[in-house]
Amino acid sequence: MISTENLEELIDKAGEATEQPPPPKGGIPKQWVPGWIRCPIRALFFPFVLFDLWAQKVAKFFIPPPHRRVGQCHRRGNCCYYILLQDYKGWRGALNIFWNTQINGFYLRDSQVYDCDGKLVFVMGCRYLQKNGTCGHYTLRPAICRKWPLIEYFGHPSMLKGCGFRAVPRHQDNKLNVLK
Repeated sequence: MISTENLEELIDKAGEATEQPPPPKGGIPKQWVPGWIRCPIRALFFPFVLFDLWAQKVAKFFIPPPHRRVGQCHRRGNCCYYILLQDYKGWRGALNIFWNTQINGFYLRDSQVYDCDGKLVFVMGCRYLQKNGTCGHYTLRPAICRKWPLIEYFGHPSMLKGCGFRAVPRHQDNKLNVLK
């Protein structure tokens, strides 16, 4: 296992990178589940992803998180090079790896498991990122991509340096409104 400091260095490099990092050793592995199976499965689960996102928006309307997101994506693709997915034990972990590598189209950038805020995570990349920084499967992109950058109720917002988004504390919004 690698320490948190190494993961933070990796994430800092991702935020400052101006070009795509090298592929993993041996190249990007092929998906063994054919596309004619992957696409219908993703389409089948798409309404559930949308319902989950809608429920989160409703919850955030009634109980807003301490920060809000401002800015817009610069389409550099750095968030697609370093996707952190939690490692689970047993059948749940195997299902998580299968789903994200075979159905969502991610690949393991490194075989190491990292410690991130007390959770074990894998670092993955997305095989559908195009050269111009856009997503090749934008319509059916996974929930983790739709929620990025993460602004949680507890802890710090998760964003990469230079991505174009910033987190602004909500109490600063109230001060700005009073000054107007």
